[in-house]
Amino acid sequence: MWGYSTNLLLYDDPWKIKKVLEQSDIDRSSRLLLDKKLVEDLVLPVLNANDDDLVKGIQVKIWDIETNSMHFLKLKRWSSSRSYVFIDGWIRDFVTRKGLQKGDEIRLHWDQYNQHFNFSVLRAHQD
Repeated sequence: MWGYSTNLLLYDDPWKIKKVLEQSDIDRSSRLLLDKKLVEDLVLPVLNANDDDLVKGIQVKIWDIETNSMHFLKLKRWSSSRSYVFIDGWIRDFVTRKGLQKGDEIRLHWDQYNQHFNFSVLRAHQD
């Protein structure tokens, strides 16, 4: 009758992609391994990439919200394991520049208005 809902809405965290960094994410492997299901559910739909693009790798923009800086990484699907990785600058632009370590938790979310990913360190590993 009054035209409003009394349903309770819970906060929906926009940071759907979260990862605790492993040694292989910060070492000479030079890549950030991403959860396959998260990429297929949350990343691929917004990038409109086809299979050929993913095998070759597609450039994506990533905005570091802590330093207000834009970076470009390549999202690629490994043909052998069909896993998804960010390469071409991950170590230089994120691990080294930000001093990331094993155990740090990072997060990403797609900014639909600016057409890029936002990146943040959620929690730094404490020794």
